Amino acid sequence: MPLPEDDPAAKIVRAIIQVGPGNYSLISRLTGVPPETVRYKIKNQLYKKGVAIHAVVDAEKFDLQRYIVFMTFSDRYQAISKYVLQALHDLAYLNYYSAQLMSKEYYTTFQVPRQFRAQFTEFLDEMVNLGILEAYSLKPIVWMDHLSLRPEYYDFQEGRWDIDWQALKVTDDIPKIVVRPDDAKNEYDKIDLLICKELMINSLVTVAEISKKLNVNVKTLQYHYNSHILDRQMITKYLVRWMGDLESIKKHKIIYARIIARDLNQGELHEVRKAFYALPFTWGEALAGNREVYQVSLAIPVEHYLYVQYFMSNNLGPLAGELDFKTIDTGNSMAFTIPYSPFDATTNSWTFPLEENVRKLQNLKEIYRPSA
Repeated sequence: MPLPEDDPAAKIVRAIIQVGPGNYSLISRLTGVPPETVRYKIKNQLYKKGVAIHAVVDAEKFDLQRYIVFMTFSDRYQAISKYVLQALHDLAYLNYYSAQLMSKEYYTTFQVPRQFRAQFTEFLDEMVNLGILEAYSLKPIVWMDHLSLRPEYYDFQEGRWDIDWQALKVTDDIPKIVVRPDDAKNEYDKIDLLICKELMINSLVTVAEISKKLNVNVKTLQYHYNSHILDRQMITKYLVRWMGDLESIKKHKIIYARIIARDLNQGELHEVRKAFYALPFTWGEALAGNREVYQVSLAIPVEHYLYVQYFMSNNLGPLAGELDFKTIDTGNSMAFTIPYSPFDATTNSWTFPLEENVRKLQNLKEIYRPSA
């Protein structure tokens, strides 16, 4: 059953979701928890319980179009696929990849400057021509949402989930899918990107710490943080996400999963979203193309795995059969920060030197020399 709302950790989590993690005094005022207790729980206790805090950067504020790309490497390149993918962060704006157990296919996402779609597609075509990829499928993401931990279902004292599956129902409280126009005029610079990058690495980092790391004047950074990052809402939200404690991860007690549905009509999509937004283990959703791909990511404790399947089957009926469940290979997956290296600070613009990047890809091919 839902847990008491007066648990200090639960109140702090709700406050972080509302105002972010940086202002301990404000969180203290919102929760009634002393500032030093707030600091301790955020920096120590939550982490030990497997709870992490992430800054979500709005890629569209930096003129970046997000894509889902399903990739299948050729047999020769399967062994070095992760090295190729890691290189694509700098060469082609990749920001996430994961292998899927019992499948040759990778799920990847990219954040590519809008003006470089043609170059991006040509780069992927070259990966096929070079024999690196067997095939790929690319769809532009039109909607993405990230969900935080549901503190009413998590016992922070015991570090475990407490869910009454008989009482859990689908929800009508789901956000409306809004497709933004791609002609918005955004203003940003390299310093903005670097601040966002550092916040994605560590959401608790201070401006002073960023200043020391980047060797940039602290007053300059503070101005950019206040007038650009905050005022222009370049950070859309802060997530409080249950990742699982280290022991559970090492012993494979958590199933990190991705569910894919294809070509749903409007009504089907709405019903599926109502179910996933009710699940306490849902991390996020993405919709790509004209409802051609709908993706949901989850982190499910193994003891709740069957309950999740029963919940989906009981509430979606035959529609549950349209959902393709994939188990993520956590040993072969990686997330990256917002791209920053390809941004030219002198011209204040993104770059995509296609021919040069293809040459670098060919050099990478020679370095690793996959077996025949």
